[in-house]
Amino acid sequence: MSTQSKQLMAQLKVLFEPTSVAVAGASNDPSKWGFRIFSNIVSGGFQGSIYAVNPNVPEVLNMKTYPRVTDIPGRVDLVVIVVPPPSVPPVMRDCAAKGVPAVVVITAGFAEVGGEGARLEQEITEIARSGGIRFVGPNCFGIINPHHKLYTQMPPVFPPPGPFGVISQSGNIIGTIARVLIQRAYGCSKCVSIGNQADLTAEDYLEYFAQDPLSKVILCYIEGFKDGARFFRVAKEVSKKKPIILLKAGHTPAGARAAQSHTASLAGSGAVIDAMCKQAGVIRVKSLDELVDVGIAFLRQPLPKGRRVGVVTAGGGWGVLAADACAEAGLEVVALPQETLQELDSFMPPWWSRGNPVDLVAGTSGDNLFRAVETVLRCPVVDGVIMLGLMPVMNPGQFGRRSEGDDKDQVRDAMVTGAAQTIDRLIEMSDRYGKPLIIASEPLGFGSAVNRRIAHAIADRHTVCYEMPHQAAEVFARLVQYGEYRRQEE
Repeated sequence: MSTQSKQLMAQLKVLFEPTSVAVAGASNDPSKWGFRIFSNIVSGGFQGSIYAVNPNVPEVLNMKTYPRVTDIPGRVDLVVIVVPPPSVPPVMRDCAAKGVPAVVVITAGFAEVGGEGARLEQEITEIARSGGIRFVGPNCFGIINPHHKLYTQMPPVFPPPGPFGVISQSGNIIGTIARVLIQRAYGCSKCVSIGNQADLTAEDYLEYFAQDPLSKVILCYIEGFKDGARFFRVAKEVSKKKPIILLKAGHTPAGARAAQSHTASLAGSGAVIDAMCKQAGVIRVKSLDELVDVGIAFLRQPLPKGRRVGVVTAGGGWGVLAADACAEAGLEVVALPQETLQELDSFMPPWWSRGNPVDLVAGTSGDNLFRAVETVLRCPVVDGVIMLGLMPVMNPGQFGRRSEGDDKDQVRDAMVTGAAQTIDRLIEMSDRYGKPLIIASEPLGFGSAVNRRIAHAIADRHTVCYEMPHQAAEVFARLVQYGEYRRQEE
């Protein structure tokens, strides 16, 4: 690692793991961002020193305020600035005078609006550079580090610690990704809303997350690049270590105009970006749902050695939809060899479809379902399996019978345990054969509370049960894409 890269890593470590935080613009008014951000830092449980900076009130949330950053006693590692645009340069000067190493500028109204805003952005950048400050933004949502209990964002969204590093040019996209991950019982390692990238850029955070042991998968939402060549040069190296999942917005004329007014970004050609992603091993997706779905798959799934997929389905319609989705994603729903069909014949009902997808049909349940999955997974012409429908394996009838005489909590506990044991068994198969096994199913529990518990049990195993056949196909195709890149590089 170069001296410059080592210096950047040290600077970003202070940014994400400060021992003290000050909020310039902290407020007692719940309608103001200064109140919400200060409140989130306090209620998020940050363990270091917290300072409120406001020359107009003596206290914020019963904590003493300081008129200026320079009035704070002792060291300040991070200052979050949320004051009107004309007031940002004086605060940045105070940060430089105080020797603050890291700043987050939440305030909007800079280069994204042009004119005076662009001039102000240039001014604060020059102040920061002369003072040795690295800063996020301006025009950003803030940063989150759940492992450090640091929440400097405006909305009261507190993702738990987890394996996903998130880089987003949009603040509300950070909130959306965090909520989707929480719904799937996952959390984040670190999140950063990069805003206008006046100083620190997407590729800086990419370099940092590559070295961060807590960030296993990197999720990116980008509207435009400050230095596209550097981004993909960095991404090519990072992709050799960790998967990067990219949602690149602004690929239509309307989206490009919106990106320019949102974060002063030039969106760039979609075709050029696709080509660069392919060369750099970056997995480009089309939606926020897919961003998270694909990211979770990379936590534990083996990379397939090819594009040949076997589909095992508890319902014929889901199998047809999966076959279509696989073909559209560039996968091959391969014909199963005679020896595999004969093995399936030995325990499947005589009316089964004798093809791929393997339709389990009525009358097949319990261990025979596992046998079917393992038979297809073991097949030499199959590189991985998509399994659709877990309810027959779960045998929901037994839960219904038990509920007549047992306490409902016992029934729910049994369902959660049954789901966890089912996933454990499928994971063991996937690991034994070194092939991905992607699962999609209808909800496994009866009621949102049970489904949340099941989702947590599955997430504890670093996997997920997708909701629809096309999601499973898209995820499998992304694993194929990344596997091809890694083999090419190796």
